[in-house]
Amino acid sequence: MIGTRPQCFIAGCPESGATWVQGLLDGHAVTGRPKIVHVIRDGRDAAVSSWEKLRRPGTGKRVPTLAEYAETFAGRWIDFIEQVRWSAATFDGEYLELRYEELCRDTANEVTRLLEFAGIAVTPGILRSCVEHARLHASTVGDWRYRFDDETAFRFDAVAGYLLAELGYFEPTGAGLSRAA
Repeated sequence: MIGTRPQCFIAGCPESGATWVQGLLDGHAVTGRPKIVHVIRDGRDAAVSSWEKLRRPGTGKRVPTLAEYAETFAGRWIDFIEQVRWSAATFDGEYLELRYEELCRDTANEVTRLLEFAGIAVTPGILRSCVEHARLHASTVGDWRYRFDDETAFRFDAVAGYLLAELGYFEPTGAGLSRAA
């Protein structure tokens, strides 16, 4: 869980954009029933972003290869998404899934959807402010395509390919689809 606001829980695995979404709601009063906003980002992009943070100088940690890291991250990504969805199913409140990629691609509509879900009146000024905030904090979508070699893609898909397919992300290599069967 990334952040908590009165009656609104913002959830997302590392590098999913949940902190970014939290910032969109800062300063606004959330109304209505308790809510969960679950931000989901393609796990491959989240793995690349998280691995890059780990590689920054001064972390003092042994940095695994991207292939090793992606494979481990894939399992955590699955666990997090499944746990939040399970929690939402047993939650006495409202649940919204936001896709990071859609927030980047169709910012105004996705921000409007978020604000309306939170019970925040969508005025032109509020929408403009939130869209500007969102665009300042947006990151690369699809960068994994340039960073993953065949081994890295295979290792990630072997663990999480079925969930990538379920979520409608770029078709996996096929290694991970067997787990869904």
